[in-house]
Amino acid sequence: MTGRTNGMLRVIFAGGGTGGHLYPAVAMHEQLALRADGVDALFIGARGGMEETLLDGMGVRYELLPGRGLRGASIIRKLTTPFVFVDAVRRAVSVTRRFRPDVVVGTGGYASAAAVVAAIILGVPRVLQEQNSIPGLVNRRLGRFANLVLASFESSKKYFPAHVRCDAIGNPFRRFDAKTRVDAATQLGLDPQLETILIIGGSRGAHSLNVAGAASIAAVRKSRDIQAVILTGINDFEAARKQFEGDERRVKVLSYLDDPGAAYTVADIAVARAGASVVFELAAFGVPTVFVPYPWAADNHQAENAAELVKQGGAVVIRDDRLTGDALTKQLVALLDDTSRRAEMSDAMKGWAKPDAARVAAETISEFVKKKGDARHAVALGF
Repeated sequence: MTGRTNGMLRVIFAGGGTGGHLYPAVAMHEQLALRADGVDALFIGARGGMEETLLDGMGVRYELLPGRGLRGASIIRKLTTPFVFVDAVRRAVSVTRRFRPDVVVGTGGYASAAAVVAAIILGVPRVLQEQNSIPGLVNRRLGRFANLVLASFESSKKYFPAHVRCDAIGNPFRRFDAKTRVDAATQLGLDPQLETILIIGGSRGAHSLNVAGAASIAAVRKSRDIQAVILTGINDFEAARKQFEGDERRVKVLSYLDDPGAAYTVADIAVARAGASVVFELAAFGVPTVFVPYPWAADNHQAENAAELVKQGGAVVIRDDRLTGDALTKQLVALLDDTSRRAEMSDAMKGWAKPDAARVAAETISEFVKKKGDARHAVALGF
């Protein structure tokens, strides 16, 4: 089953619910679109996920399936989930038949599960992309049915069957326009000469990190002329904005930044959760980072993600249950005081980074589809 015409690759990208599942798909789509043969893509997400608004703004084709996660769900929700999933698979089969893709790329989450199962039913080649050091439940369960797995961390490979090809290429992330520090600071309304701390609360917010981060920035600014960018997410934005009212020249409080490349460029130190997307983005920009892994992440994968960079010497970790404004202030002051250590951390981050992961993923998917097509052609000719 294929709908390929004029050499253009037809791809279904399936996944969502969170930016961690969605942004790698967006990044791979960007890179495939740059290739000579181009790409005709359809995104499959879940109703109620962030993809509902993000994909609309991108101007790409998409379908939203009924779906729901199981972790932390009520008993009633768990009991009804199989029926919802069956309906999602049925709809995914219909969408896939209509679109006729060369390949289905699943990036995790419940929409990915339905689309990949539909691809199994229809015999469409399947690629799984895994962001975290400990693969998510969907990719672990469906790994043995994959034709190819693109893992972000080398340590992820052991979770997939030996008979399935698994390449560790890093986590694909969106292209960011190259900027000088001066240009990045100007874009954000900051002083390029001042040391800058970046607090990343995430798109939906990380309350404990936002509270401790804001308290720490306020404390550090009492003794140092530093500036900060605080990306709170939606939930804590108003509280943080009010806290720094009158100090907007030095502390930029934003709920979201569509192009975080400017913030990464100007940041001398970052404080962040340790989801795969932000881990690989900060590494690519060489930003020394204090990671505060989300303690309730599935299988504690954020702690494992951060551990990779702690081992390399590019980051330090504060556990969420030990996170206070005072604890974070102490860590930030220590890093501000030690410029040579920060330089070493920056080098370690860049040395570990895989900034070309999206391009490598696009090339690998394209080559995989071509080989699959050549093999089918050879069989049809009786070779």
